[in-house]
Amino acid sequence: MKVSQSILSGILLMLSLSLQAQQVLRPWEGIREKSRVRLWHYHPESEQARGSGIIILPGGSYHHLGIRNEGHNVAARLAREGYTAFVLRYSTGMYGHRYPVMMEDIQRAVMLIKENASEYGISSDSVGLIGFSAGGHLAGWMGTYYDTNYLARYGLNPDRSLRPAFVAMIYPVVSMTDSLAHIRSRRNLIAPAQPVDLKNSLSLEKVVRQDMPPVFLMACQDDPVVDPLNTIRYSDALEENKVPHRLLLYEQGGHGFGYKPGKSNDIEELWIQEFLLWLETEINY
Repeated sequence: MKVSQSILSGILLMLSLSLQAQQVLRPWEGIREKSRVRLWHYHPESEQARGSGIIILPGGSYHHLGIRNEGHNVAARLAREGYTAFVLRYSTGMYGHRYPVMMEDIQRAVMLIKENASEYGISSDSVGLIGFSAGGHLAGWMGTYYDTNYLARYGLNPDRSLRPAFVAMIYPVVSMTDSLAHIRSRRNLIAPAQPVDLKNSLSLEKVVRQDMPPVFLMACQDDPVVDPLNTIRYSDALEENKVPHRLLLYEQGGHGFGYKPGKSNDIEELWIQEFLLWLETEINY
């Protein structure tokens, strides 16, 4: 009975969080058949609106999505701070999806939001990304390959740049190389039949470009899931290529905590306060 009550409580909480969103979008409607991809839209109060949008990419090893703590909770907080937020439920390995479907999903989401920016009360040039764990890798992947049209096979050709205004990567997967890779994320992302070179092209620390958007990085040194060297080496590569970025490295915190409301003295509140400050000083100036 306790297990059933716990499951029911979790379902009710997810429903309540989802209901806070003003709108649920289907990015692939009329394009892909039977797509599970969704965008939950959270809009700030009009007097607080900053005119900027943030797409949130939950983590889950490219297998599933931790969409509550790394999605809806974050969106609700960002909306309270004046940002128009979108939670993207992108395709994952749980449903048989691998490279490049996840990138198609984020490019389609960015394209859709930018095309309808005025409807959402934001500038099309002020749409950024924040991703957690494998979602952090997806955000960084988009920040690197935003001008490669992964949508061409659907006959879609964006009429404006898909370059994010910024990329935030929270305890991210970065590398796909053997020494650093989070093996489960790599296994869910890259099929065995894919060329070996794909591991290198998706190892973000190897493909940093100087015209990337600004990057916010956060990791914990005691992370037991994704080696924090992913974040550190990515920061080094950004520094080498003179890409504006902020590295936030905590001694303790672990992995997968995302954001939980009311944790005023915990790392969940610390990192999001630093992220909001970075947005205020480096992005919204």
